[in-house]
Amino acid sequence: MSTPDDTLFEEAFGEFAHAAELMVDPVDSAVIHGRVRRRRTTKGAVAAALAALIVAVPAAWWLQESNGDEVDPPPAEETTGETTEEETSPVDTGTGSGEVPQGQETESELILPTFNELVGAEIELPEFFPGAGSLNDACPTAPATIGTAEDSGYGDGRIRLLKLVQVRLEEDGPLEAVALFGCTPGDALVTQAVAIAGDGEGGWDATEEVALGDSNSFPLVDIAPAAVTGLLLLVTEPHGTDHSGPLDYDIFRYRTGATLEDVTATAYQWGITDLGVEVEKTDNGDGTWTAAVTVTNNGDHEPQPFDLELCVDEGLSVEGADDMAVCLDGTTVAERYETLAPGDAVTTEWTVEAGPVDEWSGDAQVGGAYFEARVSTDMYTVDTFAFDFDVSNNYANMVILPEEVDAGA
Repeated sequence: MSTPDDTLFEEAFGEFAHAAELMVDPVDSAVIHGRVRRRRTTKGAVAAALAALIVAVPAAWWLQESNGDEVDPPPAEETTGETTEEETSPVDTGTGSGEVPQGQETESELILPTFNELVGAEIELPEFFPGAGSLNDACPTAPATIGTAEDSGYGDGRIRLLKLVQVRLEEDGPLEAVALFGCTPGDALVTQAVAIAGDGEGGWDATEEVALGDSNSFPLVDIAPAAVTGLLLLVTEPHGTDHSGPLDYDIFRYRTGATLEDVTATAYQWGITDLGVEVEKTDNGDGTWTAAVTVTNNGDHEPQPFDLELCVDEGLSVEGADDMAVCLDGTTVAERYETLAPGDAVTTEWTVEAGPVDEWSGDAQVGGAYFEARVSTDMYTVDTFAFDFDVSNNYANMVILPEEVDAGA
């Protein structure tokens, strides 16, 4: 098993305004491009960016309560629980859909918040470093002023709301809102899951401490509703130095008053998968090249919807895509896939044309101009999990060398 280094959770905050960056090095497209250049030079491992926006989907039946067997999630039904005047929109907030999981639809006795209502609020939260005294000054929680993942800044000690879901934490108990909060005291992310409810005075209280994510011993990266009762916790393996391959993970179920239960073997893992991308280059003999981009689902389950993102180096253009991003500036979402069955692959092709080499950047004139592709999913815009456990194959490219252009001139 391989383990990620201490940048694993830093990247969960890297580009949330654009998307969630997890388990990869780059924090913006310029850095992505620069680091890819260095990897090309040193022939090191190619890293991929795990990012992109994802549409909201209803919460799934994540665990079959009766016998623990995997089951497909049934169609969503209308919810009857009324918590606030309006539901949180994943499009507006970048969070889960806020829909109540099937089997949890009865009205709540608590006043539950929406995502937007928590942003900007002051809430007294548990310490991120219990009993560690001044270490908690790096992530002040008494009270914490809640920001969002779009708020930039590493090591700034800001408390960010990553996700908000509605669950029933105990059988026959009230419907509750559980928030996943994160903080980057340095270059690593620490998290905690806390139940939040109205304090009766127009504010919000932390009513139950659900789980604390320690980046070394319990790296909590996501939360999702269980089938009927409880909250699922997605926990990766502790930090190490090598994240070039698959990342091990476990799924735990939290229920109020019960021992934390490892349900990895029985939890339905829809949305947890391994997507990979490859680029095949063909010289068309007329000064153009065909880039065939193939996305494959190497995992055992269907992913949440995901995007294929492309960019080109200066000096290259893509036929029919005048707005194709230059890689130093970012990427362009070229295709959106709602699903991809395990073992299935889909291929799309683009025609790439090269301009005169003397108009290329100096870097491209030495090492060639690149057409780059990556697949990206986002973790926190759905109530369920959206997780790619191996991002080492999420990025691929093809290079057009100066001599190839000159030969075809």
